[in-house]
Amino acid sequence: MKKPTRHLPFPRVLGALALAIGFVSIAIADEAPAPAGDATGPYVGIGLGLSKLGPRNEGKDGAHGERPGAAKLYGGYRLTETWGVEAGLVKLGGMHNDTLANDGSKVHHNGEAQSLYAAGTGRLALGHGFSLTGKAGVSFGRVSAKESGDTNFTLGGNKASPLLGIGAEYKVNRNVALTIDLDGYGKVSDKVKAATATVGARYSF
Repeated sequence: MKKPTRHLPFPRVLGALALAIGFVSIAIADEAPAPAGDATGPYVGIGLGLSKLGPRNEGKDGAHGERPGAAKLYGGYRLTETWGVEAGLVKLGGMHNDTLANDGSKVHHNGEAQSLYAAGTGRLALGHGFSLTGKAGVSFGRVSAKESGDTNFTLGGNKASPLLGIGAEYKVNRNVALTIDLDGYGKVSDKVKAATATVGARYSF
């Protein structure tokens, strides 16, 4: 008998991440406010959260199980205080889906999704360290799927799709910012679309 997949308690993971970010930010925070021009330059960041994955096939059952976790590692360059560029790798987690074979039996499909993306970014400062952020670009998605008995349906494949995202940030000091992002990666394969909600931290050099 196949052992059930264990899912990490992601609400606890997010809470631990937020607590860790808070301690790190307090430890390295500068007492003086950041100068107005230091919003430009290179940066790196990380985000953890949840993915929403689903097959794009109206005749099949939907994805089953708990919502998978997402992990994002990215870097970019702010050309001005408003505009920049960014690229990253996002692990979107696993999913499974059931179809009906010709004899009426259920066939299980499993896959792991990820995306490489490149995007232009925008930022609107609100004051007191808060800003709204956005991105638009291209997601190069991939779903690695295990073979199944239903040769007419597969979750696997590669797909390039438009990427759109919105978010917010709070700048703790001249180097560290806390972030929250909602990103849509479109179709990462012919049968799967993906979106994420993540919280994290960004370090500017």
